[in-house]
Amino acid sequence: MVSKSSRELAYRSSEKGESTIVTTEELLKHVGLCNPFTQFITISMAFLWMLSALAAVSPAFMSPTMPCEKNCTFVTVQQEFGLEKSLIDPGEMTSSIYFVGNLVFGQIFCVASDRIGRRPVLIFSLIISGLAGTGAAFAPNFYLMLLGRMIQGSFFSALTMINWVLCGESIAFHGHGAASFLFGLLWVIGYCLVAPLALIVPDWRYIQFIISIPSVLFGILMFFTLPESFSFLIAKERKTDAHKWISKASMFTRQEYNYDLDKIIAHDASNVTQESSLGECLRNILKRFDLKLYVFIQSMLWITDFMLYASFSLSSTSISKDTNPYLLYIFSGIVELPCYLLIPFGLELLGRKPTVMLSHIITAASLIVCVLFPADDHATVFLFAWLIGKFGTASAFMCCFVYGAECFPVQYRNICLGFCATVANVGAMIATHMEILDTVYPGLQFMFYTVLCLIATLITVFLPETKNHGTEETTVAADERF
Repeated sequence: MVSKSSRELAYRSSEKGESTIVTTEELLKHVGLCNPFTQFITISMAFLWMLSALAAVSPAFMSPTMPCEKNCTFVTVQQEFGLEKSLIDPGEMTSSIYFVGNLVFGQIFCVASDRIGRRPVLIFSLIISGLAGTGAAFAPNFYLMLLGRMIQGSFFSALTMINWVLCGESIAFHGHGAASFLFGLLWVIGYCLVAPLALIVPDWRYIQFIISIPSVLFGILMFFTLPESFSFLIAKERKTDAHKWISKASMFTRQEYNYDLDKIIAHDASNVTQESSLGECLRNILKRFDLKLYVFIQSMLWITDFMLYASFSLSSTSISKDTNPYLLYIFSGIVELPCYLLIPFGLELLGRKPTVMLSHIITAASLIVCVLFPADDHATVFLFAWLIGKFGTASAFMCCFVYGAECFPVQYRNICLGFCATVANVGAMIATHMEILDTVYPGLQFMFYTVLCLIATLITVFLPETKNHGTEETTVAADERF
């Protein structure tokens, strides 16, 4: 409940001759990044990335790609259900089925968030994914466990993309860089937490329960505390809720905001080209060669980068027989931190295309070193190159979110980027089974990944450079080229 005095404070016009706020961006700048209200939104939404990381990469210990050979105390999925490894390890389905769920159902929740709001979809996703994951922990057989993991994975996109959108729509644009670093930092924390959890509770059932139940509890907390995205309220012309949002923001700082909500709504509406229907939007995309080309290239980049990221992450506990798997796993997470610091600078200084291409070249070069210096004969060189490769693929994957959004016009962005993010799950699904290539020829898996990185580097040439151009300017330039 917003107090009467706070509401009056938010409504009250400034008497100091200040200009009236007539855009969403201006209002969010006045609210500021130091406001406890916006800080709560940013931190709570970033926390969801930590929860998502726990669920996504926990199979690195729950169902490892290579069986433990000495000092084995952890009860894996394979041991629990007596799964025999043949050409394909059925235990690895623990990870791949997670992304099957996201591939099949993930985009539904993203579309729903555009219709009914970010907040309700996020809360629903948190609670149901947590319950499904908890159910998987108590599953009496392998197939029911897979069902629980699939339902849990269905909400991966919702809990990693919708929360980012809600945060971005509730803070000023200049704060997006700091927010992206915080999101990345909490992802790495969640990623690394799996190792000490596996050390303390060496049983996959306990791990699955511990990583799932916090989502239910946090979903209940968000039900009582999380506000809707401010930009969504403006887009849907929900004036009463927008006034309440501003009142809550002003309540923490006692600052007056001289704003005109009608003009804010009118201004935002004038900057968005509306399509009459989803069908018309799809038809317009299919008519344009440039958009079809960009969707194809971005889809290939997303599939490649998600495949490599999943492969690096899930195999991190078994890349060296002589090194503690828990330390290997933690180092594979920590090595991502520099990319969250360096990539924003690279995107601004070098440009989008050069940064994406450089990330893939670094990954390809590292993989070549891994092939030439196998772990059995050159453990130190292999490990060093492998960690650089993990840094490169994490950097490339991060670029997908930034560069991918900028390649598409506003009115087509949700559909195009949503499609790319959805098909990316194909890469994550097959990543856990790619070790089968090494049975054909030693090192063939890394050779295949190297070829994918080189292809990704080459096809990036055909994407537009968006560093110094808005989305619409980039699209006009593309029209002239094609």
